Amino acid sequence: MMAFDSVKSKSFEIMLAVVLMVNVLIIILLTPIGFETRPQSDLKALGYFAIVSIFVGLALDLASIGLLLKRVRVRLASSLTIVSSVLFLLIILVDRTGSFFSVPIPPAINILEYLFTVVLIVTLVLSLKFYRGSKPA
Repeated sequence: MMAFDSVKSKSFEIMLAVVLMVNVLIIILLTPIGFETRPQSDLKALGYFAIVSIFVGLALDLASIGLLLKRVRVRLASSLTIVSSVLFLLIILVDRTGSFFSVPIPPAINILEYLFTVVLIVTLVLSLKFYRGSKPA
C-alpha cells in the first residue's frame, strides 16, 4: 500500500488532532464538570464500568493527540483513536438503554451525546483513512 505524501499526511494529522480536541471537550462537557446532573447515588452497577471506560477513552484520546502533535508513531495514534471512538460509541449506546443510571438522561446530555456520536463517526472515518494510508513503523 502506498504511503500518503507528506502534505496530505500532515493535513490528516492536523484534522485528526483537531477532531480529537473536540472529542476531549465534549467528554468534559458530558461529566459533572460540564452538564451531567444525574446524582451518583442513582448510578447503577454498570455505570461504574462506564466511568472507568470514559477515563480509559479519554486517556487514549489524549495519548493520540500527544503522538500526533509530536509527529511520532502516527499510525499508533490512529489505532488508539479507533479504539477510543468505538469505546465511546458503545458507552453512548448503552447509556441510551438506561443501564448506567436509574434516572432519565438530562436534555443537555441527550443533545451532547447526539453531537458526540456525529463527532465520533467523523473521528472514526478520519482515523481509519489515516491508518490505511500510513505505513507501518
